Amino acid sequence: MDLPEAKARSLTPRILFLGLSFVSLVIGAVCGVAHYRKAGWGDSWHPIGWLLSMVFLVFAFLLDQRDETTGFKSLAKAKTAFFLFWVFFFVVSHLWIFRNAPWNGNGLFDDSAVDLLYLKNYVIGHPFQAAWFHPFPFLISREMLFHYYVWGFLSLFGFNILSYEAALLFLWSGVFIFTLLLADLFFSSYIVTSVVALIFNFLPFAFLYTFVGYRYPLTILLCVASLYFLHMGFRNASRLALSLGGIAAGLCLASSITGKQYVLALLVYGLVYAVFYWKTLTGTRTCKLLAIVLYGFFGAAMPILCYIAFNRGHYTYYEGVFSRDFWGALHGHRSPHDLSYYVTQLSKVFFSVPGPRLFLEDFVPIPLPYYFLLVPGFVLALLHKRYDIVLLATIPVLGVFISGGLTVEHRLLLALPFWIILMGFAVAGLLRLRLLLGFKIILLGVAACILATGFVTSVQYIHSNTKSPLAISYYAQYQVAVLRFLRHVVAGQEHSGPPRFERDEFNRIKGIGDPPYDTLICQNDAWSIIHLFLHDYDDGKILSFCGGGCLYMMTTQQDVWSANKKAILEYVPKGKDLKLIWENAAKVERILSLLKSFRDVATEESTSFSFAGKQKTFYVLNIASKNIRQFQERVRALPDLIP
Repeated sequence: MDLPEAKARSLTPRILFLGLSFVSLVIGAVCGVAHYRKAGWGDSWHPIGWLLSMVFLVFAFLLDQRDETTGFKSLAKAKTAFFLFWVFFFVVSHLWIFRNAPWNGNGLFDDSAVDLLYLKNYVIGHPFQAAWFHPFPFLISREMLFHYYVWGFLSLFGFNILSYEAALLFLWSGVFIFTLLLADLFFSSYIVTSVVALIFNFLPFAFLYTFVGYRYPLTILLCVASLYFLHMGFRNASRLALSLGGIAAGLCLASSITGKQYVLALLVYGLVYAVFYWKTLTGTRTCKLLAIVLYGFFGAAMPILCYIAFNRGHYTYYEGVFSRDFWGALHGHRSPHDLSYYVTQLSKVFFSVPGPRLFLEDFVPIPLPYYFLLVPGFVLALLHKRYDIVLLATIPVLGVFISGGLTVEHRLLLALPFWIILMGFAVAGLLRLRLLLGFKIILLGVAACILATGFVTSVQYIHSNTKSPLAISYYAQYQVAVLRFLRHVVAGQEHSGPPRFERDEFNRIKGIGDPPYDTLICQNDAWSIIHLFLHDYDDGKILSFCGGGCLYMMTTQQDVWSANKKAILEYVPKGKDLKLIWENAAKVERILSLLKSFRDVATEESTSFSFAGKQKTFYVLNIASKNIRQFQERVRALPDLIP
């Protein structure tokens, strides 16, 4: 068979798959428009067309054996063992003293509960949509790719905290491996890549945030994966790698707000590159490669672009608030939100101890010794024209500067892999210096001391936070214990024993029928987490007893009484008994004394459990179904203002 005939035969399946990809993309886009115009026929084919368009695009170039072997030939080498070792090291070290760590499966960050609630409220049982607007008090469009990803993990391993943390660990493992792949691509040095691995693995900023939550880890993974495939694709003219890079970039945009920072970095880098290499970009071959990237990007981003087209106000509202405030500061707004406020806040985020950070209040995002590598690495990256790395290391910092708020370190997570790669540039530069052996040994010794100082302080800080499950209060271990306990009470198991981990603790308890009573609860300090645990039991009705929140959110005892009375009077009897539960607190003492006179129509009791050496006690008032109307009338007669 001659060469032209063989080439023609190889092109036929590629053209077929590209055609199928384009048709699928058009179907997905048309059905997306139908979905947002409330036409039910578009609901199913919107995600199906979108997914098929990406699958067909990848298959179009997967059949090209040259691209496949060029892009991934390193997997067949001994280098694979090197990367597998570091992945194994990453996973094992993050499970280090797991049972005693705050992320041991008995604690959950409140914002993580918000995301899991979104999974229940907007994903499960609803048509696919790239984002949903979160109403007051958040007022933000939350991208949903992370929620669909987590849904898969929970469906496989159970709707519980451990499954959620496993999903997060898997994402961060992917971020770690693609960061190492980028380091290997840039430096081709086992030493430099190993240094990058050690810094990343034991950087407290990355380590503590591995199990926190948010949507950002998915964005970071897609970002570093996209950048790796784009570099591989353009270096080897690999269409498969370029299609994967474009798809990952589109998904990055669709995964969270910070994904826009990656797209912005690519645009700026493309403009800078065009200035210096315009002739290269105008070549036919380069144009074809760029077309693959752009098609993959717009194909993957199609659902979020459809959402933006129909919900532009919702999509831009959250960032618009920050931008308007910052723009006002630039135009001379007075203190406290003048421009000096923004400069001061950014400085505090990076250098103050304690600082305005959530999980790292007493530790800086970048240990100070590492700046002796980061700053020279920044300069070397510029000299090597790695503008993409420089942009990705700085644009998130600019974003935090513009936001100017408190506890915003999570918005820096996208920059984290690129800070570490910049340090890799400094290490690689030292190793490549051509100096007298004595001078080189001195410089390498200084660099080793810098690394050791930053490394030791990092490990010590991480270790200090794994000595007790209660070391990081934001994991809310006590709250989770309370909610595991109350979930069984609400389900009809009043004395189910001490709170414990269960496989499907975010769902209704299986094997138990409807309880013989309805429950209204006023507990102390859980907010989003209690809504998550009681979601399947009508959390809105149950928590209306405390205004939808908790005692901690109530300013005065009067606020508690107003919410209690309103919920009791609005309760509609349905032939069940009624159980009113208050967690023991000073804010409810006067209320309980008022209701003690109702013992002829209600019975009182208390229940408690112990967790981590602390006793949790609850006051319970039981009203039989036949007495509910009378009880409501007597509550109605009580004064609105608590005496």
